[in-house]
Amino acid sequence: MTRTKFGKYFTTDVLKESPKFPGYWDCSSTRHLKNFGGGHLSVDCIHITQPFVMVSRPHQHEFPQYLHFFSANSDDQRLFDAEIEISLGEDEAHMEKHVITRPTALYIPAGMFHGPLNFKAINKPVLFVDIAVSGDYKRVGNTPD
Repeated sequence: MTRTKFGKYFTTDVLKESPKFPGYWDCSSTRHLKNFGGGHLSVDCIHITQPFVMVSRPHQHEFPQYLHFFSANSDDQRLFDAEIEISLGEDEAHMEKHVITRPTALYIPAGMFHGPLNFKAINKPVLFVDIAVSGDYKRVGNTPD
């Protein structure tokens, strides 16, 4: 951005290739910018075009998280043709599976276990938006993905 009084509030360092899934998706992200905007949250915007398991095991965070699943069709957001599975629970032994088949927003309170996250069927591209209410995205404990 140009050097102006308010230019410090902009960044163009947002396009990233997934290090975990090269070739599966690219994303627009602020997760790597820990102090951007004061470090209060991080946002990933990911265009999902094929099925895959993004997160294989339940995990938790010390901050709340919002997950959004939208149609990537800019002409009609109602054209959602995908099946996405995610489980939620108070602990890893008591998880409840949910299946997403239409545009959905999910709030995950701090400390709640969630995962796996499986993009099981992607018949039309999905826009996945992950908002972490923390500038420092971390999982509690040692979870590999």
